[in-house]
Amino acid sequence: MLNGILTIPLGGRSSGSAAGAESLAHPLAEYVAGAENRLAEGALRALMDRESTCYSPLVLYGPHGAGKSHLARGLVTWWSQRYPQEPVGCLTAAEFAREHAAAVAQHRLEEWREEKHALALFVLEDLGQMAGKRTAQHELQHLLDALADREALVLVTARSLPGQSATLLPELRSRLSGGLVVPLSLPGPATRRAILERLASVRGLALSKRAIHSLADSLATNVPTLISALLELELEARATGQPVSSRRVREYLTQRDSAQRPNLRQIAALTAKHFGLSLADLKSPQRRQPLVAGRGVAMYLARQLTDKSFEQIGAFFGGRDHTTVLHGCRRTESLLARDRALRQAVAEVRRRLHAS
Repeated sequence: MLNGILTIPLGGRSSGSAAGAESLAHPLAEYVAGAENRLAEGALRALMDRESTCYSPLVLYGPHGAGKSHLARGLVTWWSQRYPQEPVGCLTAAEFAREHAAAVAQHRLEEWREEKHALALFVLEDLGQMAGKRTAQHELQHLLDALADREALVLVTARSLPGQSATLLPELRSRLSGGLVVPLSLPGPATRRAILERLASVRGLALSKRAIHSLADSLATNVPTLISALLELELEARATGQPVSSRRVREYLTQRDSAQRPNLRQIAALTAKHFGLSLADLKSPQRRQPLVAGRGVAMYLARQLTDKSFEQIGAFFGGRDHTTVLHGCRRTESLLARDRALRQAVAEVRRRLHAS
């Protein structure tokens, strides 16, 4: 442990500095866990140590970029190295559904089931891809039961809490809730700094503490974004032969912010879509609770991500005054400190804004 940051060795090899962009798809042979993910770190270690089957299935859920795939695929690599004689399987939910459908069509369902039921470790990624696929969900439920009977271990990743998903069969929701369900959060500031330090070391890139702090504190987002920023700075440094200075990092962040800054309409439209509302709803005088929450998030993000004043934001959102917008932003900021679901909603809207 270093300054509250833990790492979980996951096998494999870290990328060398001479590798290209593709080498950063899985840049560290470890998972860096800060205080925000201490529960997930403990649960995964228990699974790796095979301490108890009561942790199986272990379900890790959280937003894009929190490290679910890194953990899942890293666990498979680690397991294959540690237990080479014990079969392991790793599929996305979409791949599982396709394999099952193909096995049925080719009249080899029993053979396919025997192969899956014999696994010592089964990893299923992105459970949400199975939404609406009832036949595949039934098959997954039976597989989980068969693996539980053999005391095999299962890890499942998902974007949201499976027990609250309306797109999953009740029996499957119940089965997934029978193990351990753990949230996985986006990295906090200390964790982001630790990740950047490790990545810079792996890539052979000289970065000062001040430069790392500037990047980590400004890019309060997911791990892929941190990786992308570091790679851009590295490519420029190698092309120019100049080191990545603190001044260059500040210039990069300013340029990035200007290029990616969304407008009020984009923020409002994506927020409304996330909350199941319309743009007209956010601008209306209505005060229904879901609408107030969505409008508060939209105004908060508008203040955070644009250079618009409270008056300009208020004018866009139905002619509201400075005080109303200020109150809405402060109320949302206060809720974010204690409402995990709202924090995830804000993170997801941010991600979509950057992606668009």
